[in-house]
Amino acid sequence: MAPMKGLTVFIADLRKCRSHEEEERRVNKELANIRTKFKEAGLTSYNRKKYVCKLVYMSLLGYNVQFGHKEAVDLASSAKYSEKQIGYLAVTLLLPEDSGYMRGVLAALRRDINGSDDVSVCVALAAVSNVATREIAEALTEEILGQLLSPSASTFVKKKAALCLLRLLRRFPDATNAHVWAERVIPYMGHRDAGVTLAVTSLATALAQQYPDAMRKAAAFAVRRLKSLVLDNECPADYVYYTVAAPWLQVKLLRLLQYFPAPESPELRTLLLRILRHIIDVGQDAPRELQQMNAQYSILFEAIGLGIHLDIDQALMHESAALLGRFITSRETNVRYLGLETMAHLAAYIDSLEPLKKFQGVITQALRDRDVSVRRRALDLLYSMCDVDNAKPVVNELLRHMGAADLALREEMALKVAILTEKYATEYAWYIDVMMRLVALAGEHLGDEVWHRIVQVILGNEELQLYACTIALQALRAPVCHESAFKVSSYVLGEFGHLIANAPDSAPIDQLKALQSKMPSVSLPARAVALTTVAKFTNLFPEIKNACLRVLDRHRGALDAELQQRACEYYALATVESDVLLSTVFEEMPPFAERQSALVSRLLKQEGDTEDQRTWVPGGRDINRERRAQQTGETPVEAEADGKDKELAPDDPADPVEEPSIAESRRHYARLLWESDGILYDGDEVQVGLMAQYKPPAGRVGVFLGNKAAGAIYDISIHAFAKDNDSKDAPLSITESPGQSPLPASLLPLGQARIYFDVTCHHVFPTPPTLRISYTQAGAPTVLELQLPITCVHFMAPVTIAVSDFFARWKQLGEAGLGEAQSVLKTPFLEERAGEWLRGVVGGMGFALIQGADPVPDNIVAVGIAT
Repeated sequence: MAPMKGLTVFIADLRKCRSHEEEERRVNKELANIRTKFKEAGLTSYNRKKYVCKLVYMSLLGYNVQFGHKEAVDLASSAKYSEKQIGYLAVTLLLPEDSGYMRGVLAALRRDINGSDDVSVCVALAAVSNVATREIAEALTEEILGQLLSPSASTFVKKKAALCLLRLLRRFPDATNAHVWAERVIPYMGHRDAGVTLAVTSLATALAQQYPDAMRKAAAFAVRRLKSLVLDNECPADYVYYTVAAPWLQVKLLRLLQYFPAPESPELRTLLLRILRHIIDVGQDAPRELQQMNAQYSILFEAIGLGIHLDIDQALMHESAALLGRFITSRETNVRYLGLETMAHLAAYIDSLEPLKKFQGVITQALRDRDVSVRRRALDLLYSMCDVDNAKPVVNELLRHMGAADLALREEMALKVAILTEKYATEYAWYIDVMMRLVALAGEHLGDEVWHRIVQVILGNEELQLYACTIALQALRAPVCHESAFKVSSYVLGEFGHLIANAPDSAPIDQLKALQSKMPSVSLPARAVALTTVAKFTNLFPEIKNACLRVLDRHRGALDAELQQRACEYYALATVESDVLLSTVFEEMPPFAERQSALVSRLLKQEGDTEDQRTWVPGGRDINRERRAQQTGETPVEAEADGKDKELAPDDPADPVEEPSIAESRRHYARLLWESDGILYDGDEVQVGLMAQYKPPAGRVGVFLGNKAAGAIYDISIHAFAKDNDSKDAPLSITESPGQSPLPASLLPLGQARIYFDVTCHHVFPTPPTLRISYTQAGAPTVLELQLPITCVHFMAPVTIAVSDFFARWKQLGEAGLGEAQSVLKTPFLEERAGEWLRGVVGGMGFALIQGADPVPDNIVAVGIAT
């Protein structure tokens, strides 16, 4: 493109400016001049291009440019490449997604993508990747896919098309209909051009994470392509990097295979093991040149990761452990980092941790590494390789290091110490000592989950309670008592202080004085916990009731509303002349129900995924086994069997595999079958509610989407559809209700969006409809597919008839040969409540109960007519 003199002069003028104010005056002058020129008739294509380039440059400098959109679209629609290039660049940088000119951009993109000029096709594909709106994704996915699959398209166009599809898939997974065409791109992983194979493999990796069943054949293509690269050394000379054959492609193929189970075919499994062993054997030799080392080690670490994921050869796992032990002592920081990360991955799968425990000293030393990323990976590895045998030395080392740890690392370290202590504690005294020491060392970096969990464990274990009270009183008497330790001590004494009331220096009045001595120095929430303890003392220790009342009375005039309300209510309860009321209100808390620790949940949330989902998380074999079980819907034992000797059987069409999100909502789904409103799905980021009204044969269903995440969610899409919904003979039709407001572009935390659907039942349908919700949160797209609790019985009309008429109609149905059906159900309630529960279910499903039709009162007779 020839240089434009006016643009060159403008850039030179801006560079000569000595202050921001001078630059801003020059920019405003130029903006006014460009506005004037755009309004003039007969603007030449050269000047249009020059002025748009100036607008692009000003936009890059950070100035808000809100005009020139039409001129940018005109340039993009031009037949000249130089103008088209500038037009697409301006569209990418200047045009907002909701601009009215986007239709013109879409038309230009479609024309260029379907054209015969490879250069124009490629610049249009690049523009699609950069603009990437939902409208463009829905309209152009088929055309872009056509360029990838076209036998006449050049390899350069195919690469661009594959990467463009990858961008659209990551941005709008539901708008691309990838489940329809995913399987068609698999053969191109065997393309003769290594660049096309590399681009398609990146696309296949993203598809495999969302549609693993449709992409299952990709595993065989990946293994065969690896064989040609690793064992046969078949690679174009242009893709050999420092004697390593296409290292980027090898890494992509090895990463893709980690999203599939071990191959079913014995031939493929043996071939894959040969490839992995060859890569590991070659990796034993240290390369001389840095570039070769980087390429070779990147392949080696992915190969070890794949071998760990497949978990089909324990000998290979132990060999990998020995090799990784050499890497974690390397002088190269990157090699140490990768060695520690891969060894943590190995700890999540290996049968015995003994091969890893040999390097425990080296790993502990890595906690003091100069690089913070290496220290973080060393912490992950210690957390993953911990068991009953080495729990005490690992926890003690982490506590010793916590005082000198980085602030960013201290919170994660404290969480992991708390989890390990609870999981592997064999002595009650050790658990209490470690946890109280933990809150003293890292209390400022801990959330309330830690002290809540300590209290839960103490309440659930009677053997801990006496010793916990002793340590709690010692903590309150210490010169310095951290706020978290104060909360734990206050709560424990309020519940179990009577256990040490007869011990020396532990009388009730001593406990109250120790509590009062620290109350002025703690925060308002901690003081509120202490007031509850004082109120409980009035019930536990009648001899110090007056002293406790004086403490409560002083806080009745507190400025803080929470403290004042607690003090007033507790004082009123304590002064009521009823010992029964006081003992009932302040009785000992029952043990908490067994459930997953909130600490583990919080730690898992911190393990964020990148664009490619992680196949494992730090935490050892047990937590990864449970994670795989949740993803597959199996029990942990079945998931363990799948990783070993269990052969994958073909899907049974009579027993379909549910999506994990559908499985999670099954409990809510069952309840909504007979209730008209409630929660359908309750996840970490969003909550989905449902409200339904039926007037057979039609109904209206309202879907409510609530944002539970800490940040806003974007690109919200809610669709409901039934099987064969678009067919004229469809048994059930679902459409969006007319006249409602569109879904918001974004949803702030605690915000709610709603949409209504009209449902019409034409005849019996066997499969419930599907609700598909997609959104983007923190840059990561998420798609939920849930079953809507809509069945044929919702379109039943309840009919109340006399008992005599009922039996007459029943006899007529029998004579008509319609027959009857019988099924045995297990109720979720005790036997005495089963009848009440079943009546509620039958009534909620559109039947009218006929009283007195059966002499046995527990038998239920109901009538409904399908309209």
